[in-house]
Amino acid sequence: MGFPRLLISSALLLPACGAAPTNPDPIERLHILVVNDDGIHSPGIVELVKAMSAIGEVVVCAPDSNRSGASHSSVAFSQTMEVTEIEMEGASYACSISGTPSDATLFGIIQLGADHPFDLIVSGINRGANVGNIAHYSGTIGAAMEANYHGIPAVAASQDSQVRDFAPAAAWTAKFAEQMLNTGAQGDICWSLNFPEQSDGRWPGAIVAPMDGAYIHITGFSSRDGGYRANFSFNEEYPEGSDTAAFMDGWISVTPLRFDWTDFKLVESAAEWLPAVD
Repeated sequence: MGFPRLLISSALLLPACGAAPTNPDPIERLHILVVNDDGIHSPGIVELVKAMSAIGEVVVCAPDSNRSGASHSSVAFSQTMEVTEIEMEGASYACSISGTPSDATLFGIIQLGADHPFDLIVSGINRGANVGNIAHYSGTIGAAMEANYHGIPAVAASQDSQVRDFAPAAAWTAKFAEQMLNTGAQGDICWSLNFPEQSDGRWPGAIVAPMDGAYIHITGFSSRDGGYRANFSFNEEYPEGSDTAAFMDGWISVTPLRFDWTDFKLVESAAEWLPAVD
């Protein structure tokens, strides 16, 4: 599949039990905001908060209900948002918000991190993969990209929708985040992690691969309950060397996504054919 040069050492993998990373010295503890798009009560965010609390102080802000597919949308420009405090294991403070995933990040950074800015934003763990072009729809990715808008490093974690145990993926995400920050994290990069179903209790490894392919398509709409619901189909072939192919082959896929969408080659070449302005 053309992956070996991009392979992350299996030493980065954690035991199948999902043991969290060793708690660092309290003086060096990170300040971490955890968000998601599946909603404040999703099992994915519950396990992620537990794991991230091993490497830092965790604050949680998440939508009050499922906002899957919200991408980087926001209601902050048009609506008043309600915020409700809750208790969550591993969090020093947690709340839900009646906005989108990116609104949760925005409120967290501006309001909850006003006196103590966050070192890292972690989004997830989403129920359902966000590999390839599907990432453009993802509220999990959108929430992480909002962090990049403010210059804060971000990680977005997603998992195969058939897997119910989020603890192993949460533990690996915490270890990845810690190592990513130790090697010099960029504030304009969202690291997208996707966890397939484990084979024999663990993954074979992790692969850094570019975003490409689409494992799912909307093929049409069916009338249901007075409205229309989307119909989906699943692909069986994926671009070689892509994050989608890595995920479908059972590897953890790791993809650095850049906040700036600009195609710099076209910035230069388009100047040669732009029409004149009368």
